[in-house]
Amino acid sequence: MLRIRIATALVLIPLVLGSVYFGGLLFFAAVAVALLIAGYEFFEMARRAGHQPLTGIGLALIALILWDAYAPNDWLRPLLSAALVVSLVVGVFRHRAGWLTGWALTLAGALYIGWLGAYFLLVRALPNGMLWTAFALLTAWATDAGAYLVGTRVGRHGFFTTVSPKKTWEGALGGWASALLAALFLGEFLNLPITQRALFGLGIGIAATFGDLAESLLKRQTGVKDSSNIVPGHGGLLDRIDSLLFAAVFAYYYFVWILRT
Repeated sequence: MLRIRIATALVLIPLVLGSVYFGGLLFFAAVAVALLIAGYEFFEMARRAGHQPLTGIGLALIALILWDAYAPNDWLRPLLSAALVVSLVVGVFRHRAGWLTGWALTLAGALYIGWLGAYFLLVRALPNGMLWTAFALLTAWATDAGAYLVGTRVGRHGFFTTVSPKKTWEGALGGWASALLAALFLGEFLNLPITQRALFGLGIGIAATFGDLAESLLKRQTGVKDSSNIVPGHGGLLDRIDSLLFAAVFAYYYFVWILRT
């Protein structure tokens, strides 16, 4: 399993960083494809749990939110309004027992994946956004890698095991330490003071950890092990980006509020 995870990472990481480097429409397309797949996985998880999400409308909402983050315009409000109205009109014609839960899950999925995922685009749009985006991604990936390696080898004490039974304090601390070390190292190339590197690393580490736990909660609530099996050794795409969703939000506001970029 570890070899498969490493092989998959060696393929995906250069592709992601390449899209970050080129930016523009290519980066938007990469983010949009990833998040739309993740959104589809979310709605399928809800469906497997017996709910009735409006998948098409949910994916359309995700796409609209992402496009507005990439190219802000005056069309978002009327289009979002239209999507909400259409979803409710559909309910008038096709409502069944449990329809309201499905409708609510449609909006929740669009916000969870579309709204949070849009922060990838917002970070990339900042001055020096290519470097900031790479900095955030590499630090978040270091969190995941450290947590996995330490947790599988020396993990003994449960960490939110009612949400994710395999999580351990040792793994969490290993992830935070890895994020801290990654930020201290990478921040040298960005001329950041050590204290700001350390705060960023710890913040990303904690955000990534709870992003992962949040998706674990969703999977536990819907009774699935993985969001899908599209990514060898990692499960679904949502399983791969869950930690990044929270990390992107933290990174954006850290860069804007703390570093004043």
